Amino acid sequence: MKQLLLRCSLVALAAGSPLSANGAQSTEEAKHWLERMMHATQNLNYEGTFVYIQGPHVEAMRLVHGGGQGNERQRLVSLTGPLREILVKSDGVIRLLPSQQASFAGSEYRYSRFPISIPRELGQLENQYDFELAGQDRAAGVDVQVVAIKPRDTFRYGYRLWLDQRNGMLLRSALLDDKDYPIEQLMFTDFQLKPEISEDAFKSLISAEGTASEPAAQTFESSKPLAGTPVAHSAWKVGQLPAGFVKILHNRFMEASGQHPTEHMVFADGLATVSVFLERLNGAAPILQGGSQLGSMNAFGAKMDDYQILVVGEVPAATVQGIATSMLYDPADSKSVVEEHKP
Repeated sequence: MKQLLLRCSLVALAAGSPLSANGAQSTEEAKHWLERMMHATQNLNYEGTFVYIQGPHVEAMRLVHGGGQGNERQRLVSLTGPLREILVKSDGVIRLLPSQQASFAGSEYRYSRFPISIPRELGQLENQYDFELAGQDRAAGVDVQVVAIKPRDTFRYGYRLWLDQRNGMLLRSALLDDKDYPIEQLMFTDFQLKPEISEDAFKSLISAEGTASEPAAQTFESSKPLAGTPVAHSAWKVGQLPAGFVKILHNRFMEASGQHPTEHMVFADGLATVSVFLERLNGAAPILQGGSQLGSMNAFGAKMDDYQILVVGEVPAATVQGIATSMLYDPADSKSVVEEHKP
């Protein structure tokens, strides 16, 4: 009996070795596909229509993208619901509505490249995510390679990506919870590569339509980019962050009245991003206490003394709650924010 068990163990060990090698090969192949995807989404000229699904919410948008080093541009136009446009350039994002225009400077806010932002150095993700090939399929009428990005814990979401076998272009994506259930999905219904994109393709529809049929929209108000003062010393600290998340931004904002100074921290793991807002209430009611969810976005609000703590991110509810409840305030650690912002 012992010899039989020994032989079975050796067979199992021998069978396991090639699987481990194949697993490593699959990881490297998956990373190669992701690198192709990054190059294609940033450098190719293309246009198409995609459908975005988030729970019961379904939206269609038209996308035009012009590639090129230092001259990448992208324009998104809503095809359902209120007319909206998003113009993306290398130096920032402009969101256009029929009655207003909001700009976000690239120096202050990182924008996600369509449709998923992945660091060039995939090694930054390997401690928190696994990369796997997940078979072949079809999307937007062509053959695709499916790649899975799987989190190693429950503090972040996973991804499934459908990549054009010809060039690596992303034609479909799904954001997945810890049970591999899609929280949101995006898929092209038509897609065309172009040798070049004309300048007219990046001109706004809203300004023209507003002038023709909406007198109130003839004058666009250009808001200044939302800016803040970088914070070098703060009384606020995060007691506990999920592994892999690091702070990439910490600014302080002040209303014109000076009544509600706010600190804004941004933490990221290379894929997932979490924002922490810390606002002195001066006796006002907090915006949120407890949890709230909108599609893939989760938020958790808490009140500490006269401060609102608000944590928001495209991460599971437990992640934002854990960060919010771990926040620490100790004026002794630095110059007191309370004294610094007394009205």
